[in-house]
Amino acid sequence: MSQADVELRVRKVIAESLCVDLEEVKREAKLIGDLGAESIDFLDIMFRLEKEFNIKIPQREIERQGRGDMKPEEFEVDGNLQPKGIARLKELIPEIDPSAWRDGMALRELPALFNVGVFVGIVQRKLDGSLFAGGGDSGSGGSTKAS
Repeated sequence: MSQADVELRVRKVIAESLCVDLEEVKREAKLIGDLGAESIDFLDIMFRLEKEFNIKIPQREIERQGRGDMKPEEFEVDGNLQPKGIARLKELIPEIDPSAWRDGMALRELPALFNVGVFVGIVQRKLDGSLFAGGGDSGSGGSTKAS
């Protein structure tokens, strides 16, 4: 499946989930700031993407992979991301504008940075088997179950 096909299907899923016009769901549109998503919508979108593409996306895998083997205080302190944590998340989620990251930002602010491209990238990498290839992803593109 081409990246253009994946992107269109992801955009359609997001548009349906958020009840917005497909034309509004541009790759750079932020789900919360531009499309009016709330935190519960992220779960619905992930569920719909799993169903649409017949894949399994582990719910907390981005944070687990971001933490990796670094000490907890290297990733975040009192809910605030540390420089090493931010650097690792930038690698894991390259679709987020690098200028959006800032030292000491709260971990709870991360969803506000998620744009449509983040979901396109997650799905594309899951389909080609490279999502979290460094560990934590138990499958290579098919439907996998994580515990």
